[in-house]
Amino acid sequence: MDLKKKANAQNVVKGLLITSVIFFHALMFPALPNTESVLTDFNILFLLFPFLMMVFFFYAGYNYTPEKRTPWQNIKRRSAQLLIPLVCAFILSTGLIFAIRLSTGESMEALVNGVIYSLLSEPLSIMIGFPSNGVLNFDMKLALGLLWFLYALYIVSIVFFLIVDYTIKKPTRLISIIFICLLTAFSIGQFIGTYLPYTVQCYPVALAIMLLAAYLKQFNFLDQKVENKKDLGLLITNTLVAEVIIVGIGLFGYFAYGSTMIGSLPGGMFNSVLKGYDAFIAFIMGILGTFVVHQMSRLICLIPFVSYILDWYGQHSSLVYLLHPICLTFIHYVIFRGKIVLGGFQPYLYVFMTIAILVVLFLFIDWIILKIKSKKHLAEAN
Repeated sequence: MDLKKKANAQNVVKGLLITSVIFFHALMFPALPNTESVLTDFNILFLLFPFLMMVFFFYAGYNYTPEKRTPWQNIKRRSAQLLIPLVCAFILSTGLIFAIRLSTGESMEALVNGVIYSLLSEPLSIMIGFPSNGVLNFDMKLALGLLWFLYALYIVSIVFFLIVDYTIKKPTRLISIIFICLLTAFSIGQFIGTYLPYTVQCYPVALAIMLLAAYLKQFNFLDQKVENKKDLGLLITNTLVAEVIIVGIGLFGYFAYGSTMIGSLPGGMFNSVLKGYDAFIAFIMGILGTFVVHQMSRLICLIPFVSYILDWYGQHSSLVYLLHPICLTFIHYVIFRGKIVLGGFQPYLYVFMTIAILVVLFLFIDWIILKIKSKKHLAEAN
C-alpha cells in the first residue's frame, strides 16, 4: 500500500488546521469584550489539537533542502515570500476593516487608534499605556495581530537559514542548539514575561522546532513507506500513542494546575500558569502533534474525493489565514449587527459562512488564473 505523497498530505493538514483556527477565532466574537475566556475555558478541541501553529513552523523546517541554496539566497527568497504578503495583508486588512466598521458607525479616530494599538502589539501598547478601546481593538488585533505568524516565521527563518546546515550535520550540535533555544525560551517566559511585544517569547521555540524538523527530514520522519498491513498497524499505533501523550499532558495541566491550552502558543504567548515551562511543552507538542495530524492526513488521502477537496482548500491556507478575520468581522457586525441571537450555535455558523465566502472567492480566483493561462497558451500556439 502506497500512501499519497507529502505535498498532498501537507495540504490536507493545512486545510484541516486552518479550519480549526477559524473556529478558534469565531468563538471570540460571541465572547466580546471578554475574549480572554476563550483562552481560559476548557475546550475539547483545544485539548485534542493544541499544536495548530507549531505544525506550520514544523513544515517550514521539514521542507528545507540542505545546501540547495546559500543562506543569503534562502533569506532573499523568504523575504519575497513573506514580506510582500505581510505588507499587502496589512493594507488589505486595514482597508476592509475600516470599511466594515465605519459602516457600523465607528469613528475614524477610534479606528486609527486600533491600528496603532495593533502595530505596537498589544503587550507594548499595554506597557506604554496606549489607550485601549475594548471591542474595537479586538477587531484590529484579530485582523492585524494574525500577522504575528508571518513576521515571526520571517525573523526565525533568518536565523534558521544561517545555522541549519551546520546544525543538522551532527546530532550533538542539534541537541546542544535545541537545548540553548529551549533554555532561552524558558528563561524569557519564567523571568521576563509570557506575553511580550511582537511575540518574541516564542521565537526560540519555533527555531528549535524548525531545526529538529529539518534534521528529521533526513529520516523521512513524516512520510515513511507503508507497504503492508503490519506497517499500517505500526503507523496507526504510533499515531495513537503520540495523541495520547498530547491529551495526557493537556489533562494533567488542566486538573493539576487549572491551566488550559498549554503548549499551544496562542498568539505566540506562553501559558500564564506554567510560564517558561510551557516552552518545553510547546516544543514536544509541536513535534508529536505534527506527526499525528500528518499521519491522519495520509490516511485521509486514501479517500479520493475528500482528499481532493481538502488538498485544494489547503493550497489556499495562506489566504484563508489572512482573510478569515475580515470575513468574521463582516459576518458579526454587518450580518448579525454585533448581536448573539443563536447562542452556542452562532460560532459554528460563523465558521460555515466564512468558509463558504472564501471558497467562492478562491473558485473565482482559480477561474481567472485558468482563463489567463488558457489565453497565454493559445497565444503561444498561434
